[in-house]
Amino acid sequence: MNTTSRSRLRGPATAVAIAALLLTGCQAGETATHLDAASAAPGRLSDVCAASTTRNGVLHCTKLFRGSKPIRLPGNLSRTQRYGALKRGTPTFHTRAGDLPLSASVVKRLKAAFENGRTDDASAVHLATIVKGTVTKLEPVVIVEKNAVLRSVFAGRAMEGTIGARTSRGDYATSKTLPVRFEFAGSTADGRLIGRIVNASKAVRGAKGTCLPALDRTKSNPLVGGFTAKVSLDRVPSMHAAFNDELVLEWADDMSNMGAAYYPSIATLLGGDPLGRTWATTLHGTPSAGPPVDLRLVKGGGGAC
Repeated sequence: MNTTSRSRLRGPATAVAIAALLLTGCQAGETATHLDAASAAPGRLSDVCAASTTRNGVLHCTKLFRGSKPIRLPGNLSRTQRYGALKRGTPTFHTRAGDLPLSASVVKRLKAAFENGRTDDASAVHLATIVKGTVTKLEPVVIVEKNAVLRSVFAGRAMEGTIGARTSRGDYATSKTLPVRFEFAGSTADGRLIGRIVNASKAVRGAKGTCLPALDRTKSNPLVGGFTAKVSLDRVPSMHAAFNDELVLEWADDMSNMGAAYYPSIATLLGGDPLGRTWATTLHGTPSAGPPVDLRLVKGGGGAC
């Protein structure tokens, strides 16, 4: 929006009109989950990401910076108004100065938003109002799109670990596992990051130099039916309840595994909510009906062995 022409307006009548508009915008921000065009400041915040667009008056990050600071926040407005983001799986707000609890009223609003199918707060950079060390109001000022989040954290990377073996009964046991390596594409589409189990049908070199055997060379091969080598990642905030944040591993036929440890929050991108050391996932619904997968991000490896 153009703030320059508005800043040049003069006169008592204009001042009263502007004051009325600002008051209305502040009152609406008390309960709104989506940011109003009236309360946004895209001119001030446009440099927080590498590429952005404005939708309905709201700044959306479509591409993040490379390196350790994918999101670059401007300076805080004051000690009682700070930029930050919600952390994974907990009613906690991360700022440059540290983590802060949310007030009961803010938690109530976020839970009500979830009940109404709205989870934008989990994908937003917020301007928080802080009273006595507690966040009493959240105003979302930038939305970081899912494609940008997944691309920043996982695109072009590999994960290794174990996948549950299929038993003679046709189900999956966690007691017996097989080594597995996933590799993910360098770009995202439609809020998904495509990946592939690269040792599904051929042996590949692991990150530590060991040879990971082909899964289809064993009778307990877990990749049957809808469980194929092609997978995708999806970031799902508040999946079953408010603050129940999950990174989802999607198979074919609408089947998926879920696990929280690798869910990237916006606070993760701000350096305040690191991913877990490993990502343990199980199948939605009946866990024994699909292969459990326990992974970790790795560097190196790949290629035939």
